[in-house]
Parts: sequence; structure tokens; C-alpha cells
Amino acid sequence: MDWEDLLVEALGSRIRVRMIGYLIQRGGANASRIARDLDIPYASAKRNLRVLAEIGILEEIAIGRAKIYRLSNSESVRRLVKCITARIH
Repeated sequence: MDWEDLLVEALGSRIRVRMIGYLIQRGGANASRIARDLDIPYASAKRNLRVLAEIGILEEIAIGRAKIYRLSNSESVRRLVKCITARIH
């Protein structure tokens, strides 16, 4: 099992792994932008972003009616990002 498969198993969804990778590169984005850039349905993006926020991997930042999603600044998320980026580079 490779590192991405391990992450998928831990996070429960390849879409969520892709979202984390996307947010590592972009820093933050709203659900519409994430759905469009990852070529996934908006409803799926919202559902998976909500899951990632509920487990503490993402933060939701309200700007008016819009929500921007970005990676949490917690120690465990910083370790996860470090692990992912080490595997990518």
C-alpha cells in the first residue's frame, strides 16, 4: 500500500485527499472554486469539505455569505501537510 492509499484509508475518500493536496498548493478557496478546479460536483465538494472541517483538518472562514476553506494550523495538520509534501517532492 502506497502513501496515498494510506491517506485514503485514514481520511475515507480519495476526493478528500485531493482536496487537501489542492489546499496545500492554493492556501484556501471557496467550495465553488474547489469543485470547479477538481472537476467534482458542487454538492460533493460541500459534503466533503464539511467532513474535513468537522474532523479539524480544515478551517471555515466566513467572509460575508461565502466560506473560505483552508488547512487548519493545528500541530497534527502541520505534520500531515509535511508528510504529504515530502511525498510529492
